[in-house]
Amino acid sequence: MLALTLLVGGVAACSDDDDKADDKTDEGSTDTAADDSGDSGDSSGNAAIDEYCDAVQELVDKSAELQDDPTNADLQAEVTELSTDLGQQATDLAAEAATFTAEDAEAFQACQTDFSGIGG
Repeated sequence: MLALTLLVGGVAACSDDDDKADDKTDEGSTDTAADDSGDSGDSSGNAAIDEYCDAVQELVDKSAELQDDPTNADLQAEVTELSTDLGQQATDLAAEAATFTAEDAEAFQACQTDFSGIGG
């Protein structure tokens, strides 16, 4: 799972290098959106990325609940299923990374960071 996260993160990081330079010359507010990495809903116009980021936040919340109640089998199953689904979503999104805008790439990378930080 960690290898997948690093692979997807690397793809997203590589894809936004060219777009980021173009967008910064056109729009000065890109820097403030990048500083707001915890709120990816405002920084992406891509519905698939927004959905992914919402699901990552749900997983973060459920993982915190699971830490408080590690014997909850239903919650363990939910976290496992959601984590598996997110892994597939990340793979699918990474395949589209070359078409991301700078904002999309930044939002995806921020969510990838949150996803990779779960359980650590």
